Amino acid sequence: MKKKRRNEPRADHRIATAVAIVCRPYSSKGRMRLAEGVMRNFSSRGAYIEINQEFKIGTILIVRMVGCLPAPSFSDGREKPRSICLVEIKWEQDLTDVEKCLYGMGLRYLD
Repeated sequence: MKKKRRNEPRADHRIATAVAIVCRPYSSKGRMRLAEGVMRNFSSRGAYIEINQEFKIGTILIVRMVGCLPAPSFSDGREKPRSICLVEIKWEQDLTDVEKCLYGMGLRYLD
């Protein structure tokens, strides 16, 4: 099977959002501080988040929405991100600037 390149169109439609989230590694026992951030987009297969803590690619996270979900004007209201989900980090990038440390992460839902 041929691998999809990063610049090829995605198989699933992405829906833009800006909902507050918290997440932590699935294997943590509550000792690790919760990472906070924002879900920027989602699809039926995964999501893109920006959070204040770095995790390694392959890490399994529990992600939970904690903010209100603004309804996109193009959505019919049925397409909403999962309020709590188990995900795998597929890729990550450092978004740090002089004012704050942020990390962007592409996630794949684990059903």
